[in-house]
Amino acid sequence: MSIEKKNMDALQNRFPEIYNKIKNIKPEQRFQLKAVPGKQNIPNMYDKISSKFFYDNKDHMDQAIKNVLSKNIRLPFFNIFLGTGLMYNFFAFFKAYNVKESVNIVIEKDLDIFRTLLSCVDLTQVLGNSMFYFMLDDQPTELFTKINRIIHNTNAKFHAKSINIIEDAGSFMLNKDYYLQSIRLLKDALREVLMFYGNDPFYSMIGIENTFLNIEEIINNPGIKDLKDKFKGKPGIVVSTGPSLNKNIHLLEGLENKAVLCAADASVKVMKEKGLKPHLVSALERLTPTARLFDGIEEEDVKDVYLAATPVIHPETYANYPGERIITYRDFATFKWINIEKGILEIGPSAGNMAFKILEYLGCDPIILIGQDLAFGENDMTHADGSTYGEKQDAAVFKDLREVEGNFVPRIKTNRVWEMFLQYYHKDVSASKARVINATEGGAKILGAELMTFQEAIDQCIGDDINVLDIIKGSLDKPSVEDIENCRKQTLEIVTNGIEYCNMAQGLFADAMKVCDQYMQELWVPYQATKEYDAQKGEKYLIDLEEKCKLFQDRRFYEVLMHYVQSYFIRTMVEINAAKSSSANIAEAQSRNVAHLGDMFKVLTGLNGKMIDLMHILKGKLEANI
Repeated sequence: MSIEKKNMDALQNRFPEIYNKIKNIKPEQRFQLKAVPGKQNIPNMYDKISSKFFYDNKDHMDQAIKNVLSKNIRLPFFNIFLGTGLMYNFFAFFKAYNVKESVNIVIEKDLDIFRTLLSCVDLTQVLGNSMFYFMLDDQPTELFTKINRIIHNTNAKFHAKSINIIEDAGSFMLNKDYYLQSIRLLKDALREVLMFYGNDPFYSMIGIENTFLNIEEIINNPGIKDLKDKFKGKPGIVVSTGPSLNKNIHLLEGLENKAVLCAADASVKVMKEKGLKPHLVSALERLTPTARLFDGIEEEDVKDVYLAATPVIHPETYANYPGERIITYRDFATFKWINIEKGILEIGPSAGNMAFKILEYLGCDPIILIGQDLAFGENDMTHADGSTYGEKQDAAVFKDLREVEGNFVPRIKTNRVWEMFLQYYHKDVSASKARVINATEGGAKILGAELMTFQEAIDQCIGDDINVLDIIKGSLDKPSVEDIENCRKQTLEIVTNGIEYCNMAQGLFADAMKVCDQYMQELWVPYQATKEYDAQKGEKYLIDLEEKCKLFQDRRFYEVLMHYVQSYFIRTMVEINAAKSSSANIAEAQSRNVAHLGDMFKVLTGLNGKMIDLMHILKGKLEANI
């Protein structure tokens, strides 16, 4: 079998999307392979338009190795290859550096370059290796989504400050703007991932505290798992509160038994003013302003309307909602730890993102979006008429402005927060098996969603009655008195064991801080005075600290504490890897890492102490009801 055929088979198996882009393209249309004089099986790439070669004909690989060595890379873990050419720099990188475990993203803009590459260079092992990700001629939103997903799913997130960029000069110069934009998108993706994991452990603590205070809500109510795929192939509608909702909210009338209506929390009062009700309401904000969204809502207003909130919401939000509940977990370790099964969804940062994932979980297809502007409307309107906090909200909304692609205009104004919600829609919609229709009639473009008016979507996709409420009511399994009592007892045992585990962790953190102090006294203080440093002894201290860090790999640590401390933990790992990659002085690199670890263990001691206090509160609530 030829190299070309093997490559195409490997590509089709691992990257079918790329295969489909190039399967009908013949190699060497614009970019030809030219033999290098005196070098057998070492081709050069020639651009027929510019009449230029990609590489010096003297010695491709030797020059490539010099190129990558000149970057003086100390931590070859998270590597971005911009442009492929014939991948001499790529192979030189792995020859020049001792690369073991790593995350590698290869980005090429030109289809012809990549197709020609596959005709002559054996890439089968690379294409089949999970360490390598290829992207070919992706639009910016697609590129962001793919890079973001890779960072989320790998340890690349720990290397936000130690990224290695390796360019193929020939490819790079042909599409310089594209590759520079790729670097900007990479930075945006990293920033979003770090925001996802939290930049403040105390904000995470609020969610955990709310969850513990909401334990009776969790125990006493059914979970979203009861509705999984119950509406397979049936239409669902996400009702958000963007300004364009004014244009088509009236069309919801008469659809209450023809589609599943899931409204973001802020949409409930807006719908009430029009005499409308959703079937489900999504909510996920942890602070008390969300509770105000239900001010003035009476029991009759939300009869047969289920609050499908994630229980990180403030207890006041539950208290202020006079209707029934369905417990909906986000993919947080805390919910796995308490082990009260309700159903876990991978939910983005907004109630609109959550509503989409709920309908997807229910099996809805198509999913129609209305009021999901994610951008400013006419006259800088921010929300639909009747919104709790007004149609043109406060000055904070107008900070950190930027432009994104619009549905009906080339560019539309948004802000950083809405753009983050939009980026999650890009990811969720592109990964969804459902047909997604953006019937917002304004706002920002969502990658992968079909664009049409709400009336067109209704005409095409909504028809017969589907007995929405009957299916919901018939599917929900409300816990019995016996179930509730058993659940309290099981949860109490889990919490008691959790307190014991956290106390053990406190002891380990204290030991780790002692090791850091000993290092500073034995090695760093003398070094500052004499400039003499025992690197071997320093390495022993770091090995000891790394051994203590193995606690973070423990399953119980992940479930009990990781969601709470992960923001600080990730930040520390980023700084440690940055020190490894940037410092040539081993004394400074080692001391910096010990200092980072010492700070981390000190902070973790405080955070873990707060967690122990919260667990005792939870334990007391459970004991009071048994």
